[in-house]
Amino acid sequence: MNLSLLNAIGLPVQLVVRRLRTQFAGNENALFFIAVCLVGLLGGLAGAAFRWSLDMAVWLLWGRPDELIVAALGAPRFYRLGVPILGAGAAAVLAMFFSRLRRDRKGFPEILEVISIGGQTIQLSAALERASSSLMTLASGGAVGREGPMGQIAAAIGSRVGRSFRFSEDRVRILMAAGIAAGFAAAYNTPIGATLFVMEVIIGSFNMLFFGPAVIAAAISTLVTRVFVGPGPIYPPGSEYVMVSVWEIVPYLVLGFLAGLGSVLFQIAMERMYRLWDRIELSQLARMTLGGAVIGLLAAAWPFVLGNGYLPINLVLAGQLSLALMATLFFVKMIATSATLASGGSGGIFTPTMFLGAMLGGVFGGVLHAWLPDQTGSAGAYALAGMSGLVAGTTHAPFLAIIMIFELTQNYAIVLPLMLTAVMAFWTSQALRRTSIYTAELRRRGMEWEGTPQERLMRSLSVSDIMLPNVELHSQSLSLEKLVEIFNESRWLQLYIGDEDGRFVGIVELHEVKRFLSEQEAGPLIAADLVSEIPVVTPETSLVEVNEKLWLRDLGQLPVIDNEVDRRFLGIVTRRSVLGAFDREVLRRNALLAKMRTVEGTGFDYFELPAESQMAEVPVPTRMVGKSLQELHLRQEFGVSVIAIQRMDASGREQRIAPHAETVLERRDVLVVMGEESSVERLRGE
Repeated sequence: MNLSLLNAIGLPVQLVVRRLRTQFAGNENALFFIAVCLVGLLGGLAGAAFRWSLDMAVWLLWGRPDELIVAALGAPRFYRLGVPILGAGAAAVLAMFFSRLRRDRKGFPEILEVISIGGQTIQLSAALERASSSLMTLASGGAVGREGPMGQIAAAIGSRVGRSFRFSEDRVRILMAAGIAAGFAAAYNTPIGATLFVMEVIIGSFNMLFFGPAVIAAAISTLVTRVFVGPGPIYPPGSEYVMVSVWEIVPYLVLGFLAGLGSVLFQIAMERMYRLWDRIELSQLARMTLGGAVIGLLAAAWPFVLGNGYLPINLVLAGQLSLALMATLFFVKMIATSATLASGGSGGIFTPTMFLGAMLGGVFGGVLHAWLPDQTGSAGAYALAGMSGLVAGTTHAPFLAIIMIFELTQNYAIVLPLMLTAVMAFWTSQALRRTSIYTAELRRRGMEWEGTPQERLMRSLSVSDIMLPNVELHSQSLSLEKLVEIFNESRWLQLYIGDEDGRFVGIVELHEVKRFLSEQEAGPLIAADLVSEIPVVTPETSLVEVNEKLWLRDLGQLPVIDNEVDRRFLGIVTRRSVLGAFDREVLRRNALLAKMRTVEGTGFDYFELPAESQMAEVPVPTRMVGKSLQELHLRQEFGVSVIAIQRMDASGREQRIAPHAETVLERRDVLVVMGEESSVERLRGE
């Protein structure tokens, strides 16, 4: 993305934001509502711009101003082979060019993690760069959907707007989620489905903090989309999409079971394809071009495999595809989508999932209707139910699947079959596979995504985040007298013992030493004689597992080692540290945040902040640059105390400076301050 163009777009937005912050100073809730509306508006406009760009790219590559598959059907076979190769190569060149800029280019799994857990931001420039590569993949026939890049751009817009308004991290995350809703709504013209996508897939629960902003952003984005695209459902409703008889409950449940199996098959195919491509040692250009060749070979024989599958789904619903072709396309599309993504292509997976469901349901319904024409509905009705089933099975979001397909067709008569098929597919898929198709990538990276959002948050934190280093490891050859002396001079209830090579061997507890001292005939003892075993953790251990170990043994702290083989002692993790992390990350209270060295100097403790207070990082406002802390009177004007200053030195390394009255603030400094939340937010608003 041309930086001058990005700045030209961003400058008016920054001016508007600055004006709004001045106008609504002191009323952050009103400002946040305006920000949500702005995210919905910009997300809808970005979606319309991406649609237009995609149409232009299709025209450029295929030479026809038509829908992708229509253009491909009118092209010779060698063209259907060559264009996907050319497009994949162009996408690879764009991806390689932007990767050299060393910018953060987050895909959907990373965005899901950022919104659910926080701690990072999504750069708009990086999202636009990734979208440009996705655009070439989609225009050339890559078997993925446009909802992926559209959602990523809108999420990045939410991040950018939140940071421009200088909202807290939590509110920036909410705006990113609202951006996802806006992008999804722009892709499908379905505001309710977009909201449910955020709730069920992104957040994992109906958290009202996210629900309201997602609704508003999705609604505004849909209105913008309908201005450019027009109203009405993507798939026109048909009067034949109904349940003909009550006994059709049985075949719809059977279809749900098959859809659940199909969902698992699709995920397995994706995983196997990723493993296959990971074993291919090629450059990114060669890898993606080879992936384009796979798509081209498939498209030469089956043009309907190209793109997101909008036209083939409509043909299935109209009953214009043969059973043999639908059965073939089910497997061919699965291969094409897996190959597109595994080779490095970028795009959404939601629309291809609906394609697979339509083919599966079309085949099932076509066979059933031919056998029992008077007792069953049309193949189109079963195709819609199949779409619902595959979506529910792959996303593990049955409510989304039901409402989404209903919104896409606006046919209420088909809702009951959608419900039956979606729920059965969800049960079947979940029984066979714990992860959804979206969270499987996070699981491959070692991150557990099951459980409540709070549990996922705690699983994302590890021992390395709260570990207390610089805890002494005592020699196992220490005498009993020396152990008593150490206990007398410290507050420790247990000492950590290691061998001559620094390997952790266990602990010596104070009550065990007392027991031996009380025995009249206790001979000369050393630490090795008093050592007892204790559970250990590593820096990668999640806090959920730490909490379980602390609870089961009723311990106050655990030793941290590098690994089970070397057992090099690194420090300890305490129950208080875990509680502090829970308080800070889940309850968002910052109560047990400040760590300090104890009076004895042998360990650390946590300082509990005063009621209603918090510690926060605040970028130095522009008007304060070049002034000393003594000149600014931050305590008197804002009611905050500066604890530290974070500053980058000439080599780009971060420094932490202890503030003094004469310390002069520099551009890009970050103040670590303590004060009431309202005071901190007033300082942010400067």
